[in-house]
Amino acid sequence: MNTLPEGRALTQCEHESCNRSNYPGTRQICAQCDEPTGRCEEDSLLNDAGETVCEGCYQNVDNGN
Repeated sequence: MNTLPEGRALTQCEHESCNRSNYPGTRQICAQCDEPTGRCEEDSLLNDAGETVCEGCYQNVDNGN
């Protein structure tokens, strides 16, 4: 269940707490291997299906593996 407060900015402590209780928080998870991508929305790597993937899975798709 999402427990983010509405209508106000979060403090750093609240943000960390929300990320912990709403895993994966703001992290992107690879659609292929379910590992964190290490990226954010602005620099996402997408596979041919338009799904967010990590660098390792992106390189495998890019190389035809």
